[in-house]
Amino acid sequence: MKKLEILIVAAILILTFSLRLYKLNAPIADWHSWRQTDTAAVARNFVKDNFNILFPQSDSLTPLNEYGLLNPNRYFINEFPLYNAIVAVLYKMFGVNPALARLVSVFFATLGTFFLYLLARKLFSIKIALLATFFYAANPYNVYYGRVVMPDPMYIAFSITALYFFVNWVESKKFKAAIISAVFFSLAILAKPYALFLFIPILYWLIVNWGKFVWKNKQLVLFFIISLAPFLLWRIHVFNHPEGTFATTWLYNAGNIRFTGAFFRWLIFERLIRVIFSSGAFVLLVLGFVKSTTSKNGLFIFAWLMSVVLYMTVFAKGNVTHDYYQLPLLPAGSILVSLGFFQLLALAKNNFSKLVTTVLAISLVLISFAFGWYEVKGFFNINHPEIIEAGRRADMLLPKNAIVIAPYDNDPTFLYQTNRHGYSNMPASLKKAIAEGVEYLVSNEPESEQIKKLSLNCAVIGRGSQYIILKLTKNCI
Repeated sequence: MKKLEILIVAAILILTFSLRLYKLNAPIADWHSWRQTDTAAVARNFVKDNFNILFPQSDSLTPLNEYGLLNPNRYFINEFPLYNAIVAVLYKMFGVNPALARLVSVFFATLGTFFLYLLARKLFSIKIALLATFFYAANPYNVYYGRVVMPDPMYIAFSITALYFFVNWVESKKFKAAIISAVFFSLAILAKPYALFLFIPILYWLIVNWGKFVWKNKQLVLFFIISLAPFLLWRIHVFNHPEGTFATTWLYNAGNIRFTGAFFRWLIFERLIRVIFSSGAFVLLVLGFVKSTTSKNGLFIFAWLMSVVLYMTVFAKGNVTHDYYQLPLLPAGSILVSLGFFQLLALAKNNFSKLVTTVLAISLVLISFAFGWYEVKGFFNINHPEIIEAGRRADMLLPKNAIVIAPYDNDPTFLYQTNRHGYSNMPASLKKAIAEGVEYLVSNEPESEQIKKLSLNCAVIGRGSQYIILKLTKNCI
């Protein structure tokens, strides 16, 4: 790399890291806190209870799956808990602090940015790589999800890194590159099984570069074994503990939403146009999409994008329900935005048209950032600060091993704030729950009829304007 190129790339990486420090110390009660607190609880319980990476534990005793299987050990055996384990190591060294968990995501987001640059530079040019990387770094949607307490930033970083070493391997046929790529693919799939869809661009790249004899390559067999074997072993472990696995069947097509008007509206208009590429960049995305079909390297990005589209289609309900499910769009989408940007500039035929297309292209990127921030800025907000205060008070007042009820519509966010194990919804029978070990109720609805009735007979341990903590006994119910 030339000195100027190194400086620009370093500046973009610093920008990537710096932007994601925004509200780093905020409590885990912002957008999608239910998923973040589950992840954070596993890391915290690795420190508090037992550091067994094969048996991660959440805080909640509430059944996870659609079959209502009891989960007395609080197992949370879903994705391989590598992210949680890394966070737990930091917790052991420096103490439990959500900022440390967010920093792990920020690190992986920055790592992914760097390898996206290397990949785009190898496939296209320096200018395309620089713009793609800048867009990826500063995209508001990607900024927010690059500092969440979730394994997704790590999964995306591993995916990009794996593809970079994969492209290097196909070109050089060096065994070392094959192993490195396979290891990162394995880690990506363990972090999020959705990475399996990346085998679509992988197969395309193998066939167009190695031809019909691709299957005779012995390195390829080892590549697939290393990539898939850890995931298959982990899935066997998951299937042996169904009580610790959350419901997933609804993610595919609950309500038969696939290919309905709502499906297209939510994914194309609400997510792609409004939130992720935010009008301006969506125009460049379309231009880049067309441009990508004109070259072998461009078709690799096309295949990458199509693999994400297929994933969104297969997991239709999950993608309609959760906006973070579209995070895999950003790497390939950023490269396409960059291709579209320079394709727009290439339309100019004279100096005046060059000026017009340059201003237009830059304006589209800036509009995307402005509108994107408008849509995303609310994600950082703590909309229910009362659960933070209630959780702090409960943590101060209650015994460390107390089992609590922190009802929050089956959302574990409130329970997480108490730093205790227990239930995230109100049990059907409080007497049965007490007989099974529940000792306290922490509520953020002190004026509800049920809580007011309970507070008449049950001891009030703590009270605030927006919360109440009750000691539960069989005699006060």
